[in-house]
Amino acid sequence: MMRRSGLMQGGAVALVMLAGGCAQADAAGGSPVGDEAGESVEYLCQGTPVPASVLTDGATADQLGEEAAAALDGASVPDIDPQQWRVLTETDTKVYLVRELPEPRDSDGEQRTHEVMGIEWLDETEDGGEGWQLWRHGDCALRYDLGDLGSAVVALDPDNPPDPGSSQVHLLVSEFACASGEPADGRVTLERLVEREDRVELVVGVEAPPGVQTCQSHPPTPFVVELDEPLGARTLVDVAVYPERELAAP
Repeated sequence: MMRRSGLMQGGAVALVMLAGGCAQADAAGGSPVGDEAGESVEYLCQGTPVPASVLTDGATADQLGEEAAAALDGASVPDIDPQQWRVLTETDTKVYLVRELPEPRDSDGEQRTHEVMGIEWLDETEDGGEGWQLWRHGDCALRYDLGDLGSAVVALDPDNPPDPGSSQVHLLVSEFACASGEPADGRVTLERLVEREDRVELVVGVEAPPGVQTCQSHPPTPFVVELDEPLGARTLVDVAVYPERELAAP
């Protein structure tokens, strides 16, 4: 069967390794963002869409069809236990898989909990023939798809710890996007705030800085969330990541 890869350009073969740093794109349980409204929730693993339904109920890689299962023997594809991986995409040219890491990995202030692997059929491989080849592979923190907003690590401000008698919550927001070493003042957005009897759920995003940016490190940005009533004994939870995380000081 003749196949085509949509990612081939000029016959070149590229392996996209997912890494941290400035690229735009840990564990407690809990409902994913959007569940209450019946929305179809989707996270991103450094740009690869990961539906929440796949994480809980998706088929495992040992259930791939015969043709797609051949992708697991493709060039540069590491040996895996198919029962540990869930299927994101299965076509005659693409097989994308995701799994939860056995142990989370700390990187750049965030906890990476999942791993994604993409295998694609190429009409021209590095050996000059055609076949399946590893195209994308790396680990990540699964983050809610914020659309045009960028993601960030959110922590409690240690200089202004939560006060049960106050309706203000002081946060430190560290965006992932390059920002020329500057904080995100005026660009932090509270995308979601849900106050429950026992917890407060937050989703925070950051608008992209204008113009061309350099990628040196930048300081976290103080950000204050106003609650409808005093915090009390409620837990503060970041639900922009999966699994959700209780907020803590950095």
